[in-house]
Amino acid sequence: MSAPRLAFFSPVPPARTGIASYVAGLLPLLPDAWEIEIFAAAAGDPLAGYPVHGLDEWAGRNAELPFDLNVYQVGNSPDHLPVLPHVLETPGLLVLHDVILHPMRVAAFLDRQDLSGYREALTGTANAAAVAEVVAAGLGGPSIYWNFPLSGDLVRASRHTVVHGEMLASWLRAEVPDADIGSVPLWLPVPDADATGIAEWRAKLGASEQTPLLGTFGHLGPEHRVDLVLAALADLAPEHDFRVVLVGSLDPAIEAAVERAASDGVLANRVTATGHVTDADYGALLRAVDLGVNLRYPTARAASGPLAQLLSVGTPAVIHDLVHQRDIPEPAVLRVPTGCCDEERAALRGVVRAWLEDTELRVRAAETAGQFGAANVTPSALAAGYERAVERALGRPAVT
Repeated sequence: MSAPRLAFFSPVPPARTGIASYVAGLLPLLPDAWEIEIFAAAAGDPLAGYPVHGLDEWAGRNAELPFDLNVYQVGNSPDHLPVLPHVLETPGLLVLHDVILHPMRVAAFLDRQDLSGYREALTGTANAAAVAEVVAAGLGGPSIYWNFPLSGDLVRASRHTVVHGEMLASWLRAEVPDADIGSVPLWLPVPDADATGIAEWRAKLGASEQTPLLGTFGHLGPEHRVDLVLAALADLAPEHDFRVVLVGSLDPAIEAAVERAASDGVLANRVTATGHVTDADYGALLRAVDLGVNLRYPTARAASGPLAQLLSVGTPAVIHDLVHQRDIPEPAVLRVPTGCCDEERAALRGVVRAWLEDTELRVRAAETAGQFGAANVTPSALAAGYERAVERALGRPAVT
């Protein structure tokens, strides 16, 4: 492949998004011969040596010297809304970090009262007309938004679309059978940490060698089921000693539940919410925990950055049993079925109890996580995936 000229559309640091961190880790892995310019919400300092322009500068830069390919990083956050017209108007390589974009997009359509645009975006969706009428009547809600992706128009408009993981790619091909869809592995950089930093965090959190430390990572919102996690752990607390750390910003909707758990009842003095931490502390905490808890439901059909980071350092995790993550072996991950809250709570309680009580299981889980991470969650795998994806997109005609 000759050296292409690429326009990367993505949030960049210091934006506190997983995609910004992902792109910051990705760019140094790409071939030096590629000519890359980045387009973000606003112009800023260069990233990995590549210039960062505002989105409104793309047309001028492209007119001056046309890009061979636009690469769009898209997730289910309002921050990505300004990029979507570019995806539809200038077909390129679409990297979907969340396949279900309905919650983000429906709010934008309804805010500007654009029901015709909403209907058009639904074209190709099963039962599209019925969905549009229900939402137009004011009867939309999570049960609809989380079950109809509203990403098919973007996928069909793209030269090539990739998601993170072949299981997810297979699911998306069934949803949008007339599109060209592939996959790339997921890897995010994990800041270095030394033994001293790890030990200091464990001591600070009250986790001795005999006291397991459980951790949840990310921008923690209702889908992380933190209230459910704390309730299940409270059930286990009278019989088991452990500590819990919540690393990342807390959604206001769950702050009260965390504060209650940390100060009252059987989990008092066992739960710590760190808020946003430095890169160095984040890397130390990923390695300090013995078991990650990475529940994500309802799901946007996304590969999880924190889960990839946990596995890359050999830390096992509890996850929801989601179809697109079935390629991760047990016991590197311990699965909890989705269902009503009581069923989930009981299942989570059972999984964590087994891990706490079975020393052999704990050893096998850590070993399997390390083996899977070393084989699949690597920078070289991500770089090779992008080289294949860019070559594929460049070899396909623009969509008309």
